[in-house]
Amino acid sequence: MYREDRLDVATSIMNNIRTRSISLITLVAASTLVLLAVSIGCSNSEETPSPTPAPAVPQVTAPEAVELSRSAMADLESFSFQLTHDSGHTTLSGALLLSRASGLVATNGLDLEAEANIGRAFVRAEAVVIGEQTWMTNVFTGVWSEIAPEDSPFSFLDPVKLVADILGDTQRAAYSNESATNGTTTISGVIPAKSLATLVGSVDPDAVPNVVLSLNAESKLLEKIVISGAVQPEDEPGTIRVITLTEFDKQVSLEPPI
Repeated sequence: MYREDRLDVATSIMNNIRTRSISLITLVAASTLVLLAVSIGCSNSEETPSPTPAPAVPQVTAPEAVELSRSAMADLESFSFQLTHDSGHTTLSGALLLSRASGLVATNGLDLEAEANIGRAFVRAEAVVIGEQTWMTNVFTGVWSEIAPEDSPFSFLDPVKLVADILGDTQRAAYSNESATNGTTTISGVIPAKSLATLVGSVDPDAVPNVVLSLNAESKLLEKIVISGAVQPEDEPGTIRVITLTEFDKQVSLEPPI
């Protein structure tokens, strides 16, 4: 009987130990789960902070952007330009059909190179204008000579005034669908042909071609002009002229060619 009582006591003790062990394990597991949940909650909170609203940026209207470009271009000392034709040509005096012209505008004058056709003949000419003096190469021999300014087929050309007139006279300015790509702001509108007289010379006074202006989004400098439609009386409706402007404020000074 005594032995059986001892066995009962031992069994009871073992049962109590097992019960306490299970309770301790359960408590530890529950505490671990709670700590893990808190840790995950804190981690998620750190990984996804509340977004800070971006400050509002004032929107510049298209006409205002064009005026800003006009001011920026007026401050330049020099720039290079190129006139090309995606379609058509520009008619000059002396039966010259201009296809391309490029040059440099500096504070003391203009350096110009042009490619044109006279009938079926392709010719190239260069001209330098410094102050009141003009030099030009013979379109057939390439020899330089000084000429009276009014005798030059490019006497009307004034890139500085041209840029100012285009930016000052563009009408119905509006941002295009690609108005801010690759650092360029694109604005479309229309312009009276008479505002392009310093580009082509003779103009159709009733013509109002379309114009697309490409401005540097940061500096506001005018980098490209596309003029679509008739400007001169001889133009076809699909004539497209492209003016590209580069090398802003390059330090240059023109010298007489001879």
